[in-house]
Amino acid sequence: MASLTLKTLTITLITFLFLSNSVQAAKEEDVEKLLDTQECPVCNLIEAGLGGENLNGANLEGSNLFKADLSDTELADAKLSGANLSEAKLNNAKLPRATLFRANLQKADLQESDLQGANLKNANLRLANLIKANLREASLQEANLSNANLQEANLENAQLVNASLEKTNLQQANLEKASLKGSNLQGANLKEAKLFRTDLRGTKFNAQTIIEDKWLLVWELVNKGIEGKDLAGSDLTGANLEGLNLEKANLKEANLAEAYLFLVNLRGANLTAAKLNNAELRYADLSNADLGNADLGNAELGNVNLEGANLNRANLRRAKINEQTRLDPKWRLVWEIINQGLEVPDLRGANLQNANLRGVNLSNVRLSGASLYNADLSGANLERSNLFQTDLSNANLEGANFQGAILDSANLQGANLKGANLTGANLNQVNFCGAIMPDGSKKSCDNSP
Repeated sequence: MASLTLKTLTITLITFLFLSNSVQAAKEEDVEKLLDTQECPVCNLIEAGLGGENLNGANLEGSNLFKADLSDTELADAKLSGANLSEAKLNNAKLPRATLFRANLQKADLQESDLQGANLKNANLRLANLIKANLREASLQEANLSNANLQEANLENAQLVNASLEKTNLQQANLEKASLKGSNLQGANLKEAKLFRTDLRGTKFNAQTIIEDKWLLVWELVNKGIEGKDLAGSDLTGANLEGLNLEKANLKEANLAEAYLFLVNLRGANLTAAKLNNAELRYADLSNADLGNADLGNAELGNVNLEGANLNRANLRRAKINEQTRLDPKWRLVWEIINQGLEVPDLRGANLQNANLRGVNLSNVRLSGASLYNADLSGANLERSNLFQTDLSNANLEGANFQGAILDSANLQGANLKGANLTGANLNQVNFCGAIMPDGSKKSCDNSP
C-alpha cells in the first residue's frame, strides 16, 4: 500500500514538472514570437521580462501579461485590448495612442507612464498606481479607476464620462478641460486638482469627496441649479457652466474670467462690473443683461444674443464677434472703433454715450455734435480732432491728448481732464463747469473759459 502511494506521488510530481516546463517553454516561445514579429495575440506572457523593449505597434490583444515587467518599454500604438496587465510593471512605459479597451490593469504600476491619447475605455484600473502619469486626451469612458492613485497625473482633455472614481486620489491632478460627466467621485480626493473648464455635470459627490469650496460651488451650480443662491462677487474663474440656466442671476462683480459659458442662459442677469475677459460665451443669451462696467476683453462672443444689454463702459477690446452676434447698432459701432478703427474718420452726431473708449486713437476724427456723455476716453488720442459742440460732460478724459483739437462750444461739464494735453486746442465757449482741469484743480461754474 505504501509502495502504491509512493508510486502515485512520483507520477503526480513528474506530471507537475512536465506541465510546468511546458508552460515555461510556451512562455519563452511567446516572448520570442513577440520580439521577432510584434504579433502575439492571446499569448502567455505571465511575469515576462520585457522592460526597455521596443514594442511599438505590437499586437498583444487578449494576452496574459500578469506581473510582466514592461517598465521603460516602448508601446506606442500597441494593441492591448482585453489584455491582462494586472500587477504589471509599466512605470515609465511609453503607451501613447495604445489601445487598452477592456484591458485589466488592476494594481498595475503605471507611475510616470505616457498614455497620451490612449484608448482605455471600460478598462479596469482599480488600485492602479498612476502617479504623475500622462493621460492627456486619453479615452477613459466607463473605466474603473476606483481606489487608484492619480496624484499629479495629467488628465487634460481626457474623457472620463461615466468613469468610476470612487475613493480615487486625484490630488494635484491636472483635469483641465476634461469631461467627468456622469462619473462617480464619491470619496475621491480632488484637493488642489486643476479643474479649469472641467465638465462636472452629472457627477456624483458625497460628504467624503474632498474638493475646494470654489469647485464645490461650480458642482452645485451645474448639478443643482442656482435656486436660492446669490452669486455676487463669486469666484467662478475657469468654471465650466455649459448650458446652465442663469437667467436673472445676480453675478454682480463676479469673476468669470476664462469661464466656459457656451450656450448659457444669462437673460436679464446682473453682470455689472463682472469679469468676463477671455470667457467662452458662444451661443449664450445675454439679452437685456446688465453688463455695465463689465470686462469682456478677448471674450468669445460669436452667435451671442446681446440685444437690449446694457454695455455702459463695458470693455470690448479684442472681444470676438461675428455676423450672427446680435448687438445693438450703438455697441457694434463702439466695438468697431475699438477693434477695427475707422475706415472713414467721420463720427459726426454719433451716440457714444457711456462707451468705453479708453486709449483709442481718434486723431483727426470728425466728432462734431457727437454725444460722448459719461464715456471713458482716458488715455485716448484726440489730436487735431473736430469736437465742435460735442457733449463730453461727465466723461473720463484723464491723460487724453487734445493737442490741436477743435473743442469750440463743447460741453465738458463735470469731465475729468486731469493730466490731459490741451496744447494748441481751440477752447472758445467751452463749458468747463465742475470739470477737473489738467492740473487737478476743479473749475468753477462762473461761465469763464
